[in-house]
This record gives sequence, C-alpha cells and structure tokens, in this order.
Amino acid sequence: MGNPDLTPVPSPTGRGERKACSPFPTGEGGRGVRLVSTRSQLRIVLTFLLLLGLFNGVYQAEKRLSGRLLDMPYTRLVTALSAYTGDWLLPIPVERRGDIILGSGNTEVMVRGGCNGIEALFLMAAGLLAYPAPRRQRGQALLVYLPILFVLNLLRVAMLLYVMAVHPSYIDTFHYQIGQGVLVIFVFGFWVHYVRRET
Repeated sequence: MGNPDLTPVPSPTGRGERKACSPFPTGEGGRGVRLVSTRSQLRIVLTFLLLLGLFNGVYQAEKRLSGRLLDMPYTRLVTALSAYTGDWLLPIPVERRGDIILGSGNTEVMVRGGCNGIEALFLMAAGLLAYPAPRRQRGQALLVYLPILFVLNLLRVAMLLYVMAVHPSYIDTFHYQIGQGVLVIFVFGFWVHYVRRET
C-alpha cells in the first residue's frame, strides 16, 4: 500500500507530478500548520480525561483521608494570600479570620472546596500534558499558566468577599456563574494559545 502522506500534486515546472511528503502543509508565508488526525484527537481527549480523573481522584482521596498534606495547606495559602490581595486592592478592609475564613466587617467568606481554585489548575495541567509536545515546552507552559491561574483565583476569592459585603443580592450569580466561568474561560484560552503556538 502507498504512503498516505504522499499525495500527488501538480508540479509548478510542468514536468509531471511530484510527491508532497510533508504532513505539515504550508499556508501563506510558508508557515507550517500541523494536521492532527482523528486518532490523535481521540488520544488527546482520552489522555486529558484520564489525567483529569487521576488528579481529582488523588486530591479527593487525600481530602477524605486527612487533608493535611495537600487540601488544608493549599487552602490556607489561598486564604492568606487572598486576604493580602483583597486588603491591597479593595476599597473595604479585608482580614483573615482563622485558617480558611476571610472577613470584612460583619461579612465572612469560608474558602473551601472549589473556592481554592485547585480544580482549575488540574484542568489546565491535564490539558497541557495531554497535548503532544516536547517535554520542555510542556514544562515551560506549566510554569507560565499555572501561576497566572493561581493569581486569578486569589482575585476571584477577594472579589467574592467584596460582592458579599457590598452587593449581597448578587453573590450567587457572581459565585456560581461569573467567578467560576471566568476561570474556565481563561483555562480554555490559555490552552488554545498553547496549542496554536506549538503548531
């Protein structure tokens, strides 16, 4: 059987046909655009789901057993840095009350579960690691995108306290739709940027 990558194309010199051997057809300016086969796409999706399930499974198991190794230390860190971020940026006083509680006046927010933003980091890491690319590029992408998402989540937590203190009627909309939706949009946008850069 012939090589499926060898497609006959007309020769510009008019001397018959030649074989196009590259699986990276060029567009304007000669820049290569990598074509991902259906099998490769399926492999990427399955790898992504497996990695995401693994990350979340390990996290949930550790959380149920004790939470002392990952969940509680990470949540305390997010709470402390969110308090610092909110006190620096917001027009209301923000303080840390206990390990995982932020407060402003009579308003308090408990940072637990999805509020610590670790699921967004898992989503980003699984997406980056699932896409076929050299290890160096994957590592560089992790070092760039994960800290950005971490900082965005600090802003989200601080803004959650602000909305709850100043506009309490909008807290559910901000918490469940705007705040979480913005993180997911950033994760998807970063992944698309990474894929386009690698291709």
